[in-house]
Amino acid sequence: MGKPLSERFIQQSVAERLNKDYYRRRTAYVSTEAYTKLKRADVLLAFMRAPKRPYVVVVEAKSRTTIRQLRLSKHGEKGAGRLLSVVLLAFVSAYLGHRGLEEGWAMPVLVLALIGSNLALYFIVMRVQLRFLRSVPAIRQLGQYPANESWLAVGKNTLRDPIELSTLRKHCRKNGVGLILVDARGRLFYREIPRPRHIFNDYLSRYGRRSEILATIDHQPTYGPTPPEKRQNRRRLFSVLVILLVVAGLVMLVYGEDPIKETSEGSIPALPTPEGVDIGGGPVDFEALADTTGDATPTANPTPPRCPELKPNEVAYVVVDGLYADADASVRMTRLRAAGIRGHEMIAATCLDRDARAPAAVTTGKRYAGPQDAREAARRYRALLASLRVPVDTVEVRRLGSGE
Repeated sequence: MGKPLSERFIQQSVAERLNKDYYRRRTAYVSTEAYTKLKRADVLLAFMRAPKRPYVVVVEAKSRTTIRQLRLSKHGEKGAGRLLSVVLLAFVSAYLGHRGLEEGWAMPVLVLALIGSNLALYFIVMRVQLRFLRSVPAIRQLGQYPANESWLAVGKNTLRDPIELSTLRKHCRKNGVGLILVDARGRLFYREIPRPRHIFNDYLSRYGRRSEILATIDHQPTYGPTPPEKRQNRRRLFSVLVILLVVAGLVMLVYGEDPIKETSEGSIPALPTPEGVDIGGGPVDFEALADTTGDATPTANPTPPRCPELKPNEVAYVVVDGLYADADASVRMTRLRAAGIRGHEMIAATCLDRDARAPAAVTTGKRYAGPQDAREAARRYRALLASLRVPVDTVEVRRLGSGE
């Protein structure tokens, strides 16, 4: 595996290459072992991100001699983890014991249930402790250094166990800390990218030599976002686009059909209208139509209506639009034709089964074998007249035959 890299070598490699290979700022201040008021950062990198806005990057270097600081450990949380375990185990044991005694479980079954549930809870609690109650000391140490971006640098052969390296990467990702692996030739490999914090905060005031650092980085600076900032902005933009696509998909699912499409109240199948007749226009002025067609309708000597012919023993029912005088019956049929309804027939009122109050009757022109079919047709006919805004007189079902 080669000789373990020293912490000093890792510091020097990061100080020489981090700005040159990654940040690429024309003027930057780089120092090893920079001191804050109480702590010491292994590598400090500072540059101008915007006019009068210094940007601070710190790096903590670790080697084989400090490998314990790269492994998970409990940090003042032993009491909380144990308390959580005791509470859960006691609750589950009490519940299972009460349930088992209530339902009369056999003692071996109850004991096995208690042992199995306790083992399962112990495994879950251990996972919870690993996720929430344990941390990496080196990452906690980095949190004490004020900076916009924080890195953890280790030798490439420092963590030989892939599981330990994977755990370290997960905790770096969770805490927004970058991870750099340094090989024996001093090359840097960026395994995790840090999460920028408080981009426009002036963390440089927490370190010594502030005026000296500002004088260095303010000479011909290169402004602009850092690579971690660009990555963060790309992820935010992608998240916004995904949200917009999801919202657009939901809108298309909800309003996929025509939202302005209207259905009339009581959409009832209407009587058939012949082809070529447009009934989708505006309402018809039947009063004006009556005035214009009244003179053209023969009123003096109208054609006397006749009774429909019926076969012997035939029973037939018709839908009567209304009973009218002969002239009014002609006007009514003209109005119906103007509304786009065809097929009406004018017959003598004496052809119906009851005495009529007028000499002529206007029917829909169809016959029905039973009263139920005729009543259903009358209902559809009323709905058709209402949808076309045609005045309704008396729509009723009558049987053909004299009223004797």
